[in-house]
Amino acid sequence: MLEEAKKWGDIPVIVAGGVWSYYDIKKFIDMGASGVQMATRFIATHECDAPQIYKELVTNLNKEDIMLFKSPVGYPLRVIKTPFIERLLSGYNGWKGCVSHCVVPCNKGEEAKKVGFCIADRLGLAWLGDYEEGIFISGANGHWLKYQGIIHVKELLDILTGKKNDPTLERIEEEQKGTVKV
Repeated sequence: MLEEAKKWGDIPVIVAGGVWSYYDIKKFIDMGASGVQMATRFIATHECDAPQIYKELVTNLNKEDIMLFKSPVGYPLRVIKTPFIERLLSGYNGWKGCVSHCVVPCNKGEEAKKVGFCIADRLGLAWLGDYEEGIFISGANGHWLKYQGIIHVKELLDILTGKKNDPTLERIEEEQKGTVKV
């Protein structure tokens, strides 16, 4: 993508998805990216206003607890397996009708009806801390947050700017080699 963008001129490209560490950020900037977008690591910060249940979920995940799912707007949605997701996987349709008409691609609830849920409703339930009925989102590497725990944003920024060692990297390397002790 970065090479393709260069062909079109000086177009800023922001890399997103799978960006975890200072080394990832540096790699993409060195490749010509204008910046990176990160979200999942910031969920596990004290300053994040997500409900505590969400922070506890993301800091206790295994890789198989995160899966790709189809959203009502047609985009892939990476979710944490919860009781609601498990019910959807077994054929349950939790759609109760469209009340908000919030996004055009959902086609006034028609797409939500097909996939079995309204994204706005289920994200709202997650926001309220409803583990049973909410949809909680995570990046592909969200299971690595168990190696980070809940930290302050300043500490995370020091890690991401290379001012402080990243304590997760050694554990991630062990996990990838199959030698990690969780």
